[in-house]
Amino acid sequence: MPLVLLRGGSRDGESTTVDDHVERLYAASAAPGMVDVYEATGEHTTVRGNDEQAVVYVFTDQQPVTELTEGQMHLHHPPGHQGP
Repeated sequence: MPLVLLRGGSRDGESTTVDDHVERLYAASAAPGMVDVYEATGEHTTVRGNDEQAVVYVFTDQQPVTELTEGQMHLHHPPGHQGP
């Protein structure tokens, strides 16, 4: 499972792992009712505390959460989220 670094959006600077085939990641946004969309760039970078290089994913869009199924979500709500 590749290590991923997110750039931009509500999750800027966060890292996670994804399955090898994942090229687009949907994550809970700080904006109520929205999700942030991140896409793989092919660029790699170092993430402090990790031995492997991380694939950089950049923020590309926001979508209403109603357009996604629960199975498409990857990351939980950001800290401080007070939505439903």
